[in-house]
Amino acid sequence: MLDRGKVEQSGNLLEHLADSLDIPESRYQEAEERYKAVGTWLSKPDSPLAVFKPDIYPQGSFQLGTVVKPVTHEDEYDIDLVCQLQIPIYAITQQELKKKVGDRLKANRTYAGMMDEEGRRCWTLNYADSAKFHMDILPSIPDDFEWLLRLGVPPNLARYAIRITDKETWDRNPDWPRSNPKGYAEWFKGRMQVIFDYRRAAMARELRANIEDVPEFKVKTPLQRAIQILKRHRDVHFEKDPDDKPISIIISTLAAHAYNNEANLFDALISIAKGMPRYIMSIDEASWVPNPVNPQENFADKWQEHPQREVKFRKWLNRVGHDLTRTMELRGIHEVAKHLTSPFGQRAVAEAVESTGHSYRRQRSSGNLKMTSGAGVLGAGGNISVRDHTFYGE
Repeated sequence: MLDRGKVEQSGNLLEHLADSLDIPESRYQEAEERYKAVGTWLSKPDSPLAVFKPDIYPQGSFQLGTVVKPVTHEDEYDIDLVCQLQIPIYAITQQELKKKVGDRLKANRTYAGMMDEEGRRCWTLNYADSAKFHMDILPSIPDDFEWLLRLGVPPNLARYAIRITDKETWDRNPDWPRSNPKGYAEWFKGRMQVIFDYRRAAMARELRANIEDVPEFKVKTPLQRAIQILKRHRDVHFEKDPDDKPISIIISTLAAHAYNNEANLFDALISIAKGMPRYIMSIDEASWVPNPVNPQENFADKWQEHPQREVKFRKWLNRVGHDLTRTMELRGIHEVAKHLTSPFGQRAVAEAVESTGHSYRRQRSSGNLKMTSGAGVLGAGGNISVRDHTFYGE
């Protein structure tokens, strides 16, 4: 049985660690303004694309709320966007769609100056000089989703299916690649809906606002925080082995499956790290991590060609579990932080300790900080009120 006081203390520190890894709100809003500006340019009344009702929306970690701050100040944020045009598949080819979107972007001198050579699937706008991020814009059109319904995907998720451009499949028109980022985001949100609604309502009460007035991106659940922490642990763990580094979509999918709406981040991480392997399926002697909104797509398809990746993935999850449970054997937040520096990096952990310290000082000044006798564990659930400075429980 884990010491609940230590679980609370570790959960608090991990919350601050995840917060230090998250994209700053100012940078999030800047990225949002930039991609909305792109959408406005594509859909202006004088745009050749206006008749196709362009819709620009985020996908990937930006949409899921699991963006992780770059490891170094020199690295950039990668913002993945979809540009969806209302064109039936029989009326256009992949090449034509890609060119339509690219030509409109190039018609803007500012955007033209940000574009390098054409990517395999996307057009990329580089904001690196000013904002330290770049946007990958993926052209797409709606897909007939009846095939997903036959596979058992719920209609509320299947209806967002799209077809996308990909140079490697241009010679196979009309067999366009399929995707469903909006459907995936809805599925992901459903896996944390209970705790998400609870935290959003709590934030609304604290702000004395209506729930609808609290932006969704400001609400962070233990699932989103756990994925951010897992991604940073992965980045550090595989720093010298980038070819076998687990891709984010595998981590996000398995973590969402394994999450049981735990309220404490430490509990969530332990449960997720232990539970993720149970959702790796075996189909025809091959390992599968199925796309929950397209069961025919295997996110782990590269594991068949590179079997060592699955082996290293499982070993890495064991390492995550070990690094987390080790914190239960340590006394005081500084000892815990010292242990976490190796798997998560000095800068992120130092920021987390500083934020945790500020939080404890605020609790102490308000009389809400307590310590568990004999354990040196700080939190709201202790049995001794803390009045003087205690160096955070040491």
